[in-house]
Amino acid sequence: MASNRTSKNPKKKLESLLRLAVEHSGKDDEPTNTKPEETDEKRMSFLQSALKAMTGDDLEAALLILRTESTTLEQKIDSLDLIRDKISDIDMANSFVKIGGAALLLQYIRTPDNTFRQQSIYIVAEMAQNNEFCQNYFYKEQIIPVLTTTMNDADEDVAKGSIYAVSSLIQNYPPGLKEFLGTKGIQTLVACLKSDHKSVYIKAAFLIGSLASRENSIRDHINKQNAVSILLNNLENKNEYDDKLDATLRALSALSVSCKWSSTRDQNTTAEITLKEISNNKELLDSCEEMGNFAQTILKNMSAK
Repeated sequence: MASNRTSKNPKKKLESLLRLAVEHSGKDDEPTNTKPEETDEKRMSFLQSALKAMTGDDLEAALLILRTESTTLEQKIDSLDLIRDKISDIDMANSFVKIGGAALLLQYIRTPDNTFRQQSIYIVAEMAQNNEFCQNYFYKEQIIPVLTTTMNDADEDVAKGSIYAVSSLIQNYPPGLKEFLGTKGIQTLVACLKSDHKSVYIKAAFLIGSLASRENSIRDHINKQNAVSILLNNLENKNEYDDKLDATLRALSALSVSCKWSSTRDQNTTAEITLKEISNNKELLDSCEEMGNFAQTILKNMSAK
């Protein structure tokens, strides 16, 4: 999942950012009553840390920039970009937790209207993906309930990023899934299908499809939240691949297995017509045959009810 980034190559800026941070460290925010030797000692300590970071781990260097008060907003955003570029590597992600980087991200996420909140959510999502060590860390830090709430945030990027992060934190990680279910996560997720933002709807529908494919109890729970009715209202025939239609069909296909499928007779009648059109739409099937298979599966399961 992509988000806006301010720097195409944040790594190139890293050394210059650190040097700038060293030059300005302590100049603007040093109390007037601080002794010169104390200021020099503080700056020397920072300089040593910066030089070590520049010759070592890029993540440590980026983290140092984030923690330095004298660096600018743009410089901090560049550092977050660099972290995100590297964090999908499992070893890098685990190291970032150990040096305290994840704790700083959680601080940003928990602070409403924080400038770094959106990017921090995406970084957490990528750290946790198929990474039990990070999943366990974030679970213990109780970030899942926070991200469950922000799935419905008014900010589109925060909302879809939160769904992405929740997905990473609960996939193949039973403790995370249990916590998500216990914090009314399904209700919040289904509510995301009513979002005015297409990207949020798509992320929610994909996660619903994934969860509904797991076990009957979760699938039935989703159906009880009126998810099918909302999804059917978003069903339409297209002549080419459409990511919203793909997500809708995937979710409906998974949910249609349940005997607790909840929809009106009129909705079912309209849906059957649309699903047959999709199944016979050569232009659409040429671009994505799988969508036709989903439509046929839904029709088959609907007729069996």
